[in-house]
Amino acid sequence: MTIYDMLVRSAAGTPGAPLIGYREQTYSYAQVQALVDGCAAGLAALRLRKRARVAVLLPNCPPFIIAYFAINRLGATVVPLNVLYRPDEARFILADSEAEAIITAEPFRPLVAALRPHLPRLQHVVMVTDGDVAGDEVDFRTLCRHAPHAAPAQSERETAVILYTSGTTGRPKGAMLTNANLIANAHSCSGVLDVTPGDCLLSALPLFHAFAATVTMLLPILVGGRIHLTERFVPAHTLQLLEDAGVTIFAGVPSMFGLMLQIPRDHRPSLAALRTCISGGAPLPPDVWTAFEAAFDVRMAEGYGLTEAAPVVSVNPPLGLRKVGSIGPAIPDVALKLIDARGRAVPDGEIGELCVRGPNVMKGYLNRRAETKDVLRRGWLHTGDLARRDEDGYLFIVGRKKELIIVGGLNVYPGEVERVLVEHPAVLEVAAYGVSDPSRGEAVWASVVLRPDSAATEKELQALCREKLANYKVPRGIDIRTELPKNALGKVMRHLLSQEIVARQSRPTPV
Repeated sequence: MTIYDMLVRSAAGTPGAPLIGYREQTYSYAQVQALVDGCAAGLAALRLRKRARVAVLLPNCPPFIIAYFAINRLGATVVPLNVLYRPDEARFILADSEAEAIITAEPFRPLVAALRPHLPRLQHVVMVTDGDVAGDEVDFRTLCRHAPHAAPAQSERETAVILYTSGTTGRPKGAMLTNANLIANAHSCSGVLDVTPGDCLLSALPLFHAFAATVTMLLPILVGGRIHLTERFVPAHTLQLLEDAGVTIFAGVPSMFGLMLQIPRDHRPSLAALRTCISGGAPLPPDVWTAFEAAFDVRMAEGYGLTEAAPVVSVNPPLGLRKVGSIGPAIPDVALKLIDARGRAVPDGEIGELCVRGPNVMKGYLNRRAETKDVLRRGWLHTGDLARRDEDGYLFIVGRKKELIIVGGLNVYPGEVERVLVEHPAVLEVAAYGVSDPSRGEAVWASVVLRPDSAATEKELQALCREKLANYKVPRGIDIRTELPKNALGKVMRHLLSQEIVARQSRPTPV
């Protein structure tokens, strides 16, 4: 089965049932399948063939879902792009994936136009627009009107999606996820989260993100449920949307739940239909967990995952035993183990690196053989996260082997930020790190040592970052120092820098 086959099966069972809600529009399963079939035929008419890579640069909207499944029907590979990417970031991914086409919308037209001269393999630009297309652009509506043709034969082991995840070197890596990976993960989640055809899931998280794609798009389609789309998260608007759309399951990152709690009680809708909220992307503070459940009379389900695992690995189940602060046990069909530095299993209660095995684990990284061998060893995916397991099999994340910074559920690796800052001629050394932030979980900070007889200001360095990086990766503050703290091996001790910033922020302001 492919993910397109999954859509066809659900559409055959309930063709007239609503699948997508968006603004004032509703699309049934039959309507979505017809648009997907037409779009796939249109892509084939552009001479795109099986295993071609097609980028999708769109916010949450029906064309994102239609394009996603149409590319799969064609036997090609979806390459979702973060809508917050700056030109350098988008250019790298389009070049690394060797994308032959991109499906995008008017707000991104200047970005794509600027990149095309540098991307000789990018032959086609499909534009989602209410107006006219420009130059050699192809209109998305016209594409979807093509007469359907027979889908090429595919294997469930074909790469369906390449999702780029940040790397410690500062360059993203493309995790290759197969049809089997994605369907297995959606199927496992459907059982533990008790998702049924009567459920409606709100997609407020961006669908280019692995968490949103699997949990709020593939999962409801697998069971014949309903999806409601919104382009962005605005706390008061999202709360009202949960009520108006009759949403039963909402997936978000911890900062979303914290911000919704700040809406005054007399401005909160009743959310009568909502029964389960799923939190992922970063640790959920226990006080937010308990306060949200009490305020909205829902069950919280905190989960853990990573892009390389399609992405869900474990869930603190909404039904049955739940433990605040835990990411729960492994989901069905997924095996977990904790190992020490020598690769030996550690007993319950002790800390070890979390390793994952199951049908959801990726094929590997595109064009990254060494990195693939480093994380996929003897059938196990080494996550780099440190955890302990209790006697009931529930996991508790205690730290990160990788020095990952999680800003509002989005991953930022220090190397990404450091690679940009070191481009400045005045910068000698730099270290980026995360500092606790009440609204977004963590904020990016950087400490910089300047070259002798050189000068640069914090604002100047932040401006360089804004030019090269997505906004959430830009350091909240840049600390210019005479030296960086290092251990005996010369490695920068980022935790000391982070502690220093926290201590500085907690000092009382002089009157």
